Amino acid sequence: MKSKLAIFVIFVGVTMFLAYFIYDISEHGRGVITHFFTSKNPYEIFVHVLILTVLIGSLFTGYIVNERKKLLERSLSSDKKLHKALREWRSTFDSLPYGAILTDGDYNILRANTFIAELAGKPVKDLVGKKCFEIMHKKDEPVKGCPMKKTRETGKPETSEYYDDDLRKTFHYSVLPVSGEDEGSTNYVHLIGDISDTKEQEMKLKHNRDAFFNMLKDINETHKELREVHNDLIVAFANIIDAKSQWTKGHSLGVTTYAVAIAEEMNLGKDEVELLRLAALLHDIGKIGTYDVILDKPSNLTDEEYILVQQHPGKGSDILSPIKGFESLLPIIRAHHERYDGTGYPDGLKGEQIPLLARVLCVADSYDSMISDRPYRTACSKEFAISEFKRCSGSQFDSKVINVFLKLLQT
Repeated sequence: MKSKLAIFVIFVGVTMFLAYFIYDISEHGRGVITHFFTSKNPYEIFVHVLILTVLIGSLFTGYIVNERKKLLERSLSSDKKLHKALREWRSTFDSLPYGAILTDGDYNILRANTFIAELAGKPVKDLVGKKCFEIMHKKDEPVKGCPMKKTRETGKPETSEYYDDDLRKTFHYSVLPVSGEDEGSTNYVHLIGDISDTKEQEMKLKHNRDAFFNMLKDINETHKELREVHNDLIVAFANIIDAKSQWTKGHSLGVTTYAVAIAEEMNLGKDEVELLRLAALLHDIGKIGTYDVILDKPSNLTDEEYILVQQHPGKGSDILSPIKGFESLLPIIRAHHERYDGTGYPDGLKGEQIPLLARVLCVADSYDSMISDRPYRTACSKEFAISEFKRCSGSQFDSKVINVFLKLLQT
C-alpha cells in the first residue's frame, strides 16, 4: 500500500478496535466474544456496532484512498505521455513544407503552423482568433472565389489559386471540411502551397513553342493534381508525406489502389477494406522524420542510414497514436515492413503474428515501389515484379496474399 494517508486511516481504525477489545477482555475475560455479539444492553450494542463500523469503515476508506492515489499516479503518467505526443505532433505540424490553418465556421483561426506565421510575419500565437482572410489576403471580408466560402456552401473540399502582391508569390489554396470539437460543428483545414516556381516555369515555356508543347502535358497533370479535390484530410496528409521526395510522388495513392484491390478480391469486410485504405494512405507518415538526403540517395545506404530508414514504421505509429479513432491503424502501419519469415522490422514478427491487413499492405507497397523509378534504379517491369513475388512467396510475403495479387495482375 503506497498511500500514507490510507495507512494512517487503517491504523486509526484498527487501533480503536483493538483498544476497545482489550478493554472488553479486561471486563469479561474469556467470555468477551460471546459478550461482544450477544450483549442485550442497548448502550453496549450501540458501542459494539460503532466499533465494528469504525474498523470496517477504516479498512474500506483506506482501500479507497490508496486506489485513488494509484489512479492519480496513472493519470499523471498518461498526461505526461500525452503532452510529449502533443509536442511531437506540434513539431511535425510546424515542419510541414506547406502552410496549414485550422479555422472554425466563422473564419476564426484556431491553429496555424510556422509556414503561415512566416508568411504573415507574426508569431503563431498572434494569429489565433484572427480571421483567415485578414491574415492571408489582408482584407476585411472573404475575397472573391474564396475556397472556404465555397466549401461552407457545398460541404465539399474546394481549391483555388491566388497571387500575393506583397510577397510576389503564387499560392495553391485548398480547404477541406472536418468535424469540430462540438457535436454537429464543422471546422475547416486550409492547406497553402507555394507554386510560384511552377508558375514562373510556365511563363518561361510560353516563350519557347517547342518546349511549351513538350512540357504541356506535365504542366496540365501538375495542375490537375493540385486542383484535385480530396474527400478528407487523410488524403491531403498522404500527399504531403509523398512530397518529401520526388521519387515517391503518388506512392501512397498507388499503394492504396493495389491494397484495396487485393482486400476486395479476398472478400474482406467493408470495414476492413476501409481500415486498410486509411492505413495505406498514411503508411509512410513516419518518413516525415527521415532526412531527404537519405530518401533521395542514388547509391546504397550505409548501415547507419538503413537503421534510420527502418525506424519509420514505428515513428509513423507514434505520430498517429495521440489521434482518437486511429488506434486500429497503428498495428497495420507499424508492421507493414515485417516479413512472413520473421526477418522484417521493427519487431521481427512472424507469420500469423503479423496483422493480415499489414501483410496485404506489404505486398501492395512492394509492388508500387518495384514498378516506380527510384534514385538508385529505374522502374522494374511488371513481369519482373511477378517473378519476385513468386520467388519470395512464403518468405518475405504471405503466400495467400501473393496468390490473390498474382491473379489480379494476370487478368
